[in-house]
Amino acid sequence: MMGAAGGNLPEPPAREYVGRVFSQHREELEWLANFLTGDETIAAACLVDACALAESENPGFQEWLLNCACLATIRSAVQIQQRRIVQLSFAYKQRPCIHGGHTALSSDWREILVEESSVVIAKLDVLCRAALVICGLEKRSACEAAALLGIEPAGVQGAYCAAIKSLEVISCEQFRRRHDFAAVCN
Repeated sequence: MMGAAGGNLPEPPAREYVGRVFSQHREELEWLANFLTGDETIAAACLVDACALAESENPGFQEWLLNCACLATIRSAVQIQQRRIVQLSFAYKQRPCIHGGHTALSSDWREILVEESSVVIAKLDVLCRAALVICGLEKRSACEAAALLGIEPAGVQGAYCAAIKSLEVISCEQFRRRHDFAAVCN
């Protein structure tokens, strides 16, 4: 889902970004290269090589920019909803995940999440949605998510477990609609 957002945008030339970064931060980069190599001549060569290397790694660079943009967006959304997230975390901490070990979402689950996003939004509270995005889509651990959300990991685990259960029900309902029969959904 997050990766799909970057696929529709035209790719700006990496050379432009890289050149700007190397120009704007030249002194710091020179210091860093000199500090690491201990030789100003070698440090100057390192900067030339680093710039060329960064330009040649365009796909990785673009992915990094997208990841950075996603994380900034998550942080902004979390800040807006922080009070509610903290309130909800107490309830999820009281009923933590008993099975543990929920993994990131598979491509099938990601597809269901994208297709049924309006249903998921309606059925899940902000903490469950945040846990679903951070742990399920961004593939972060419950501890990383907890640090980002400003709550305890047990609250994240409980919310992620509840979100997974809801996705299972939504998936069953989607299957039933597609195949036009009464499937049993738990």
